[in-house]
Amino acid sequence: MPIQFKAKLWSAMEGKGWTFITMPKTASEKLPKRGRIAIQGTINGFAFKTSAFPDGEGSHQFMVNGTMRAGAKAAVGDTASFVIEPASDIVEFEIPDDLRAALKKSDKASAQWEKITPKAKAEWATWITSSKKEETRTARVAKTIERLAKGDKRPSD
Repeated sequence: MPIQFKAKLWSAMEGKGWTFITMPKTASEKLPKRGRIAIQGTINGFAFKTSAFPDGEGSHQFMVNGTMRAGAKAAVGDTASFVIEPASDIVEFEIPDDLRAALKKSDKASAQWEKITPKAKAEWATWITSSKKEETRTARVAKTIERLAKGDKRPSD
């Protein structure tokens, strides 16, 4: 169910640097009280996705970046209208069979695989499955195992 509220945009450095909003406590009560929460919604009708964080005072805060401010035609000091809801930040992917088999043969790579985020795992899987030739795919699986074993988290590391 969407959470509607109004909040004033503020900046800790008098309009220089990052811009934030603090949600009213009545709106914040509808979100989990601990940890980062992925949210999506609108600011003055402009769509966005971001993360809200508990502020330790019974509310949540989130950053309003330049794109959001421009789209909402809002600036530091303005009060904006928000409609938000929790968003799924779950990344879905399938581990390629050849990668799964290779991970079973390397304790170090397998241990690193278990530590990395679902998004990083999806990046590795996409890198492997995007190869056009079988020899490229085989080489990428081997390279993935090698790099995971040395501690890399993403193909772009």
